[in-house]
Amino acid sequence: MTNKEIAKSFQLLGSIMELHNENPFKIRSYQNAYRSLRALDTPLADMNEEDIAAIKGVGSAISGKIRELLETGKMQTLEKYKAKTPEGIQEMLNIKGFGPKKIMAVWQGLGVESVGELLYAVNENRLVELKGFGKKTQEELKKQLEYYQRSKNKFHYAALEAEAAELESAVKILLPEAKVSLCGALRRRENVVDRIELVIGWAGALDALFDGRLLEKEGEQDGAILAKNPEGRLISLYHCAPEEFGSKLFHQTGKEAFLDAFTWQFSSLDFKGLPEEKSVFEKAGIPFIAPELREQEWGL
Repeated sequence: MTNKEIAKSFQLLGSIMELHNENPFKIRSYQNAYRSLRALDTPLADMNEEDIAAIKGVGSAISGKIRELLETGKMQTLEKYKAKTPEGIQEMLNIKGFGPKKIMAVWQGLGVESVGELLYAVNENRLVELKGFGKKTQEELKKQLEYYQRSKNKFHYAALEAEAAELESAVKILLPEAKVSLCGALRRRENVVDRIELVIGWAGALDALFDGRLLEKEGEQDGAILAKNPEGRLISLYHCAPEEFGSKLFHQTGKEAFLDAFTWQFSSLDFKGLPEEKSVFEKAGIPFIAPELREQEWGL
């Protein structure tokens, strides 16, 4: 796990504990750990427990929890609190300006347990019944809720670039003989993306990737294996034989309009079974087209 992922685990733990009115000193200690860990340059995975405990705002108890995260990918204390907190309540923590105290008020005061129920309560003007919620607060929350629902699971390219590169590197370490590359919107460097996509050319199974620490398998859809990373980010994996890697990477990189135009222009050629992506362009007799230009037919 990265420092950022570990730090966010403590941020989430502090927030969920606040929802349950737990000891404020413990909550503050987890919030302090979050701030210290997210600013740390040295990877926690490269440090021993004594050095971790010496970090400002950490100490021996939190150091033990960090070691637990590094070794298992999970923290028992966090899992315990998540288990007794509805998923919809946890999701509300992602809404800008809507912190644990306000979430606790609507949860306990109105029985609201999901973002959808919260928006309904706002539209029904029910939040003004609660202490600390005036009409102005309710209107601002409505704007944030509508924005959250529009932008849910959408990220700026820069926000996922490093995370995607780390995942690509981790897969290459676990499957050293495999061919691995980012694809889709991230490889095209689109401004807004909704997931991390990878093509993996490997003759064997991908079981080594789904140990919970790197990825958790969610299912399959449209030829992709769906998974989530520890941060809950959606990952799509396209598994193929190594000798088909180039063809698969080409197909999973270009947008539909580009691929349709390419297929129409070179309809007499067969681009299946190519191990390297550059072979697609060589076979077509055209220069290599950068992934960023594979948006529309003008990329040709």
